Amino acid sequence: MNSFYVKVVSGLVVFSVAIAGCSTPVSKTEEGVTAEQNKETKKAYATEVEEMLKEGPGKYAGDAYHKENANKELDTLPKNLTGEQAYQKLVELFAEDYQPYVKKLDAFDTTYTVSGDPGDLKTPSGKQLNVMILIDSSGSMAGKVDGFSKMTLAKNAVSRFASSLSTHANVSLRVYGHKGSNADKDKDLSCKSTEVVYPLGKYDQQMFGKALDKFKPTGWTPIALAMKEAANDLSKINGPSENLVYVVSDGIETCGGNPVQVAQELNKSNVKAVVNIIGFDVDNAGQKALQEVAKAGGGEYATVRNDEGLRRYFDTQRMKIWEKWLMWKVRNTRSIIHQFVQKKGELQRLTFSGHGVDKLSSTESRHMKDALSHLEDSGKLSSEEADKVKELITNRADKIDEYRKSRYDSIMELLEENKKKIREIVEKKGKNKMDEYDTN
Repeated sequence: MNSFYVKVVSGLVVFSVAIAGCSTPVSKTEEGVTAEQNKETKKAYATEVEEMLKEGPGKYAGDAYHKENANKELDTLPKNLTGEQAYQKLVELFAEDYQPYVKKLDAFDTTYTVSGDPGDLKTPSGKQLNVMILIDSSGSMAGKVDGFSKMTLAKNAVSRFASSLSTHANVSLRVYGHKGSNADKDKDLSCKSTEVVYPLGKYDQQMFGKALDKFKPTGWTPIALAMKEAANDLSKINGPSENLVYVVSDGIETCGGNPVQVAQELNKSNVKAVVNIIGFDVDNAGQKALQEVAKAGGGEYATVRNDEGLRRYFDTQRMKIWEKWLMWKVRNTRSIIHQFVQKKGELQRLTFSGHGVDKLSSTESRHMKDALSHLEDSGKLSSEEADKVKELITNRADKIDEYRKSRYDSIMELLEENKKKIREIVEKKGKNKMDEYDTN
């Protein structure tokens, strides 16, 4: 019995050795493929859209896509790939570069611009409005028109105009020729006389009225000197401003100055003042001379004969400012709509169907599916594993599509919301300013 046991055991040993001898050895190539497969499965492809959008660009993304070259590279892959291994390889080769679009969407400007700061508008250009009134106090202003002295009518008109200015406007009143008399002996004194009786600032009815009472018609007409001093006043102003100068006079320069040259300097200098001349009951020669002054100052000349004319002139000036605000409102409303259309178009180019992110995603899915078909046809993976890849490709496309739609909707919501807010600001500001200058 012991002899039989030994023989059986010996036979088993021999049989085991024989089996071992008949085993198929594992080649180094197959060991390498197995190691590569294990390496592939360890790579983690993105499952969330934020990371999916960062996986590209793949080797054959965008203009680098070449179907034949891609298929040749796919042919080098081992057989029996898992769905995850195949999908990972497709991502490496065909993932598109979304980052340029992502960055543009992240930095998308949802704000609107208008001319001037809507939070602190002073003039339609957004600048501080400064109105300087220069009034002639020469002896001839004592002359009568419709039973009233020209000086009285001029003061009344200037007072009404100043009171009608916006609360944001600054106004000043300068008188000239108010010292001495219109006699030759006082010419030198009178021709050197010009004085600010109401310093540049907000209109105050009581103080402005007192300023008008400080002078009477007496002397000569140093228009050039008054404008030169007005230029000095304006040069001291800090910050951007819109400067308007109104000169009320019943005659031409009588002190030897050159008002045309000074008006031109006022208009062309840093202060960029517009000089308007109101000729009150002026003869033809005087009108011609004063017209040249207004032209040089970039402004207008107007002849008025009586109180009604003065009223009409200053009412017209108010209406011009009213019209500026109307045009400001219309222009900015149109601009906002134009900006909205442009921004919406830009957003659609980044996200809309057939453009931007959507176009990249469609291209990516098509290339991946073509490559998957090639892998199936070449026997690199089973149909069951191929179905897993299809599901992963579809899931990727769906998540990117959800991202695209979400970004479009959220940015569009902000564009609509901000458009509504800025239009309300423009409408309100324009209406308030137009009401301030309404002459009705």
